[in-house]
Amino acid sequence: MGDAMHVQWLSEEAEEVPENEEDMLYEDVEYIEEYVHFPDGPESNVSGSVAVQNEESTGHVIKIESIDHAFDMLQNSVWSIKPPERTGTMGRKVAHPRPAPVGLAKSAKSPAECLSLFLDADVIAMITEYTNEQIKAEQPNYARERDANPTDEMEIMALLGVLYIAGTVRDGRENIERLFETKMGTGLEAVYLTMTSLRYHFLIRSIRFDDPTAAQDEIEGDKLAPIRPIYERIVSNCQKYLRPGRFLMLDEQAVQFKGKCEFRQILPSAPGRAGFRFHLLVDCETSYVSNLEICVPENQNPYNLSYAPTDVAMRLTEPVQGRQKTVILGAGLTSIDLIEKLYASRTMAMGEVPKAYPDLPKALIANKGRPEHSTLAAYHDPATLVSYVTRRKEVMLLMSSFVDFDSEEQAGEQDEGEQHLKLVELYNRTKTTIRTIQQMCAKHNVVRSTRRWPVAVFFNLMNLSAINAWCIYCLNHPEEAKMSRRDFLVTMALELLRPQARRRLDSKTLPRLLRQRIGLFLGISREEYETVPVVERQGGESRGRCYLCGRARNKTTRISCHSCGKYTCNAHCAQLCRTCYMDDCGSEQQE
Repeated sequence: MGDAMHVQWLSEEAEEVPENEEDMLYEDVEYIEEYVHFPDGPESNVSGSVAVQNEESTGHVIKIESIDHAFDMLQNSVWSIKPPERTGTMGRKVAHPRPAPVGLAKSAKSPAECLSLFLDADVIAMITEYTNEQIKAEQPNYARERDANPTDEMEIMALLGVLYIAGTVRDGRENIERLFETKMGTGLEAVYLTMTSLRYHFLIRSIRFDDPTAAQDEIEGDKLAPIRPIYERIVSNCQKYLRPGRFLMLDEQAVQFKGKCEFRQILPSAPGRAGFRFHLLVDCETSYVSNLEICVPENQNPYNLSYAPTDVAMRLTEPVQGRQKTVILGAGLTSIDLIEKLYASRTMAMGEVPKAYPDLPKALIANKGRPEHSTLAAYHDPATLVSYVTRRKEVMLLMSSFVDFDSEEQAGEQDEGEQHLKLVELYNRTKTTIRTIQQMCAKHNVVRSTRRWPVAVFFNLMNLSAINAWCIYCLNHPEEAKMSRRDFLVTMALELLRPQARRRLDSKTLPRLLRQRIGLFLGISREEYETVPVVERQGGESRGRCYLCGRARNKTTRISCHSCGKYTCNAHCAQLCRTCYMDDCGSEQQE
């Protein structure tokens, strides 16, 4: 393996060596490789019965064959002596394209357009239809008909905009009334200009994701029935609008929920220690959620799925199988059986296994006498088990079927120890992908306090859809500086709010001050929304109410505007001399 590496074999024919504690650690393995790398190049000695022959080298390889083992133990060993000989396409150089939008996602330019890829028109139409059915059932409980008016798609989009913009100020679990505060000036103007607090609470109470008049036996046949149409549509949209990159991570996401639900689970990692378990397949380069699945155990057929780690991984990776992708497996998902099944479908995998994993050689678990950044390797085709000693002298066990040979020549020149260190470095770089998704959801969270589990599930789908929309937007604008996620959410929420605010501006019963503030929010001139008719200039003896004063003042005047003919009091009119008046008229004619 080169001048810098020396090999020493210890066999039963060699001279007797006193057994010590460290030698006993290697009795149950047939073959172990140890690669020791010194970053600064210092000399080091390895304790035990293995000696370093060249002290000036920067690394060495030690092949150890156990001293007092029995042949039957070797035959029953899970891990092999030699590395497997890989053949076929898994060992050849393969072109791996970068993540890129697909289909309609290529033409999505604005933040609202990117969001509409996932919360599309069909999703909004279903929510609107089912919500109106619920409103019709509740209308007899209201004395005034206007307190229970039906909704439409524009208002539902505005409701989603309120939730998103509330998440940007981290107001998810706070009292929503703070956003509608107008007297103290502490509320969000974009929120209370779009809809009233009463309307918001009414829509949140009435929102539904399935037909509320459905038969009870249909709901009992599927635990996820109250949100399944919306859930399946969003999952389908996530799968088809991005071509993922080479590396993806599969792990679970914990969503807190304290209400009553048949499939709520105890989650030690969740903030409330109870809630829903989602499994996510996320692109490591862009943090795009390519596929997701909610865990609903003991459901009725045909929705009764197996949630064993191998079955979950095979279902979620089905869209990317056969495309030479590499899946980073989260804690509790890694196993030899799963790696073999994914490898058979032309998909590589890697993941960390605990020390209690069955059939692990004791030598790979122990860290006594091993220096930092050293690796031990064992093989079980197609899996490679790498034991790595971290800076804290802890052992990390990595099981992988990943192969990254740029060409056969480079593969021959590479030292196996360097390959294993690159494998560990790759895993450390990608293992935090799902954790990043959870942090992004928690930082700008749309979740409101609710005891209705379909609403809680939909809130999480909204968070994941916003993350995917942000990824699509960044990929469609590579020439621009990367927009922060908060700025993206604010811009997207305002685009969702403005159509409803513009429609509210046409209301004839809206106070004049509120109309002016909505006009400023929309950036339109007063002439575009002013509904007071222009009348002829009144005579000198007639009186009328000033149109700029409030009705409560009821102030009348004989003065009327020379241009529009409206009555104006002394406080709302200006006096001009004839010279200035003629100058103003002349400038207007020139323009």
